[in-house]
Amino acid sequence: MIRLVIALFVASGLFAQQNGKLQLHFMDVGQADSAVLISPKGQVVLFDAGEDMKTKSCEKPLAYLHQLGISKIDYVVVSHYHFDHIGCMPEVLAQFPLSGTAYDRGASYPGATYKKYIEAVGEHRKTAEAGQVIRLDEGTNSEVDLTVVALNGAGISTTNENDLSVAVLLTFGPFKAEIGGDLSGATTGSYADIETTVAPLVGRLDVYKVHHHCSSYSSSEAWLTTTQPAVGIISTGDGNDYQHPAADCVARLHAQKVAAYWTETGAGATPESGLDTVGGNVVVQVEPGAATYTVATSAGSSATYAIAGASNVAPVTPVTTAGPKYAWSKKSPVYHYSECAMVARIGADKLVQGDTPPEGKRLHQNCPQAPAEQ
Repeated sequence: MIRLVIALFVASGLFAQQNGKLQLHFMDVGQADSAVLISPKGQVVLFDAGEDMKTKSCEKPLAYLHQLGISKIDYVVVSHYHFDHIGCMPEVLAQFPLSGTAYDRGASYPGATYKKYIEAVGEHRKTAEAGQVIRLDEGTNSEVDLTVVALNGAGISTTNENDLSVAVLLTFGPFKAEIGGDLSGATTGSYADIETTVAPLVGRLDVYKVHHHCSSYSSSEAWLTTTQPAVGIISTGDGNDYQHPAADCVARLHAQKVAAYWTETGAGATPESGLDTVGGNVVVQVEPGAATYTVATSAGSSATYAIAGASNVAPVTPVTTAGPKYAWSKKSPVYHYSECAMVARIGADKLVQGDTPPEGKRLHQNCPQAPAEQ
């Protein structure tokens, strides 16, 4: 069944192994974490290969990679050594051989899962270094840079494995994305605030792979205020034991106007129509030289966003301002100005429009102010 769903997603023409675009595939792997990058010229980078905590299965990442048509992996980047990030690495590399380097935080970690990972990567393993750049499609007009911005606590003393995560900044022309494993943004008895130190090294983002499955200890206000991502990807699994994604984390994303895409519904916050999209596999694509990028899900949704760093680019407004002034979903407690990008994510069967605000609903806090209302 999993292979059939992915096959249909591929057959839709949304992606192929190499299609001339930058592709970021945030795979639905349950309560785990794994993503794959395919460069415009076809180089492949695997970020983590987690094992779902409930099923203890690697079927999902294996099926997804097979349907992409991948035959090998050029680079691996491991954020840290928890099983939900490296548990499936042996199975994945057995079927998709690693031709290049596997970068991780170095050192060691107790347990059988770590030992199996070390055996799987073998002589390909190398400790990442802060400031290191992995360049894909080098010498072409579509170069992709992966910069290691932090690892091992970013200079902050901590022994928490989440805090030690490798954080990577992806740059493709003006487009920027960050993948940072389970970095923490709070100082508690067990966590250290790493995000506040790393945020200025990252700067403004287009896409943010939400740290630590959107736990209460991640995605701090300081992080989000500095990086200002337009899109956040939450990797979470239904029925997980951690209450991910946490309600306070999701609320911080909403407050900073981040469009949140969840791989599954999880077991914490309740997704809010118009603000959150539960989509299964989430695919980001960027054409070389483009001023916009697309986000599509295996559940069938698709949206276009402006690249923040692109020059002379007007904000993307998927719904025009002509016609009704307001729009809302029948099932949502919020309403929007028609030009709000969130309107494009409301299903046609649920969309309602009108010239006056609907009774009993509140204005979406991310909506732009219409001139007549100022």
